[in-house]
Amino acid sequence: MRAQPFVSKLLLVVLLVSGFSCVLVAMQGGSPAGLILVPVSVTDAKNVPITTLKQEHFQVLEDNKEQKITQFSSASDPLTLSVVLGLSANGPIKTPGQKDRASVELLGAVDKIREANPNGPLAQNPFDGDGMFETVIRSMNDLGKNPSPKKAMVIVSDGYIASGSQASSLAMPKTLIENSKVAPFPIYFLFASSSTNSLPGFTEGSTYGVGYYLQQVADYSGGESLAGQTENNLTKVSTDLRDSLKTLYFLGYQSTNNAKDGKWRKLTIKVTPPADVAKVKVNAKPRYFVPKG
Repeated sequence: MRAQPFVSKLLLVVLLVSGFSCVLVAMQGGSPAGLILVPVSVTDAKNVPITTLKQEHFQVLEDNKEQKITQFSSASDPLTLSVVLGLSANGPIKTPGQKDRASVELLGAVDKIREANPNGPLAQNPFDGDGMFETVIRSMNDLGKNPSPKKAMVIVSDGYIASGSQASSLAMPKTLIENSKVAPFPIYFLFASSSTNSLPGFTEGSTYGVGYYLQQVADYSGGESLAGQTENNLTKVSTDLRDSLKTLYFLGYQSTNNAKDGKWRKLTIKVTPPADVAKVKVNAKPRYFVPKG
């Protein structure tokens, strides 16, 4: 398999060298045991972020039962952001060090996202390497150890497997999938393409196998999957993502349901804005997973 280093003057690439470790322990970070963290985005009718809300404006319901908010991070609190970049030679960039409009836009999109937290960690899977899932797990592990109550991860990828790999041989990244269910931060998957500005129908066992699993990771963590096309809307999508990340609220609560049943629980976030704020739109993590035992 090819695993050549991808070099660009636009980015200072930080390669993680820590060994593979279990995320489930590190995921606790600096949060109290059992604390459920819910990322919430609130915008007005024109999708402009509303950043002045306070804890009393929010209500959390778990399986339709109200929960007491015990931890609150406002939209203006600093965000700890981790970014992971992973590219295949099957995607828009065909060779290490490629310099054309597509590569400039793609790497510029990473820079744009990182403006939400310029000093946050950046990890890159070796260009056209087949260790993308391990790179993401290590980054999740490191971010989980960070004591910040407000953190998120963005994975930028073309969704392809390494060009030298067989699609049928890509195993399900079980550890990554299971840990994304209990991650105390949302994970966003930005799919970068030269041929489409929407998410394709990722399928298991295809050359889009990486994208297939990263889309699941984003969904399970309470994040989102987005698509951007080079020479089209990639810059706008990455800019909008940056602005959304910078203005996230985080609500923390201890569930009144102590069962360790290995099930998903439904989350509903209601916002009652102050009188001087018009109608709002709320986008929040819709569920969370409780491991058995």
